[in-house]
Amino acid sequence: MNPYDLIAKHFADTLQGVAEQVDTLAPALEAAGALLAQALLQDGKIILCGLGPDAAAAQLLGTYLINRFELDRPALPAINLAQGSSTTTGVIGASGSNDLFARQIKALGRPEDVLVCIGSHQSHTALLRAIQTAHDSDMTVVILCNQELNDLSSLISGNDVSIAIQGSRPSLVLELQIMCIHRLVELVEQSLFFNNMEEHP
Repeated sequence: MNPYDLIAKHFADTLQGVAEQVDTLAPALEAAGALLAQALLQDGKIILCGLGPDAAAAQLLGTYLINRFELDRPALPAINLAQGSSTTTGVIGASGSNDLFARQIKALGRPEDVLVCIGSHQSHTALLRAIQTAHDSDMTVVILCNQELNDLSSLISGNDVSIAIQGSRPSLVLELQIMCIHRLVELVEQSLFFNNMEEHP
């Protein structure tokens, strides 16, 4: 397969994945966007976690919330638990990688906060414990994950939301997750600020 065919095939796979899943993803995105907006209205914060490429996706979501996406508006509180190398290595050194996020959630999480847990390619005990610890802290959880990661989705309860993406490759799932992140931030911005600010052209 030549480079053009390779590029065209993967572009087509992404477009097909969007077309096939928009009807199932849209309601979950709407519910998750409303959940995040409500938490922020109640002076809560968004706590984010993910491993490897998913940590980068979490950082993207956090950056959009703190900075902006398509509206010029106030900063919104978000914390990416995989961001600080000194905290990350310190927790791993003292408690092991399984408690990487759980220990931070115990310290930072409040009932008015929302945990966004991102998993595109693997389940890890650190993610499972993060969700369980969030529930122990009476937090609500949004899971943005590969549909095949049933152990993550099985932990949702109450007002939690699962945005489960189907994809033949982890990279495709991650691409669709980025699109979902864009829509989530757009929904939050419109919910909180659309009536008071001009829409970005």
